[in-house]
Amino acid sequence: MTARSAFLLRHLAPVLPAVAVLLLLETTALDSTISAWFFDPVALVFPLRNSHALEIFGHQWAKRAVVVTGCFILALCLLSCVLPELRPHRRLLLFLSLAMTLAPLAVAVLKATSARHCPWNLQEFGGFAPHLSLFAIPQHGSPPGHCFPGGHASAGYCLLAFYFAGYALGNRRLAAAGLWGGLTAGTAFGMARVAQGAHFLSHNLWSALVCWLVIMGIYVLVIGTRQDVRPIPAAGSFGADFRKAGRTA
Repeated sequence: MTARSAFLLRHLAPVLPAVAVLLLLETTALDSTISAWFFDPVALVFPLRNSHALEIFGHQWAKRAVVVTGCFILALCLLSCVLPELRPHRRLLLFLSLAMTLAPLAVAVLKATSARHCPWNLQEFGGFAPHLSLFAIPQHGSPPGHCFPGGHASAGYCLLAFYFAGYALGNRRLAAAGLWGGLTAGTAFGMARVAQGAHFLSHNLWSALVCWLVIMGIYVLVIGTRQDVRPIPAAGSFGADFRKAGRTA
């Protein structure tokens, strides 16, 4: 088995169970049931929709923190063109910059072309729009909802790029931090919007899948798969791993 085949097999393996879960959500009432936990059927509103604290800390500040991180990495990538100290890390910094930009952008493009509405606009939650399934064709003249996949969740899931950075460096700790940190951030960001009635759970899980596939594709194009067959050391500093990546780039 070639290095590329082994890499793809390892990183495409989680896609199948993820798709199975998404199909379960699409063919059952689980999405609506979960969203109903946050819905007031008497007032016909999502009470947390106008929560100032959730909007500030769970929506705006959380997203801005990721944007600042991405801008910092992009600045380092640009500086690597002029600073000799950063030059050996240019490829990895380029990967991180592209991954943290293009993964959320891919979700945003899909969202902009989607006809599906947010839960707060659906008839079952006091709104005006019907609940469309994934491949349903909207009625002629109905306004598009532009609410699928979950855009805010992608701001957290794009941090999965740090898993691939750790993988390239052979740094088990960084890879684990990137994997679980990205999944935790994306899920937390997404559930904040579920609580507000802005998305279904499945919207955020689709966002995770899109981010994973986009980031993986960028990794193969920018980093390649040569590094992936190297044994992962049990310990080592982050700086030493960066120097090692620079020598093998």
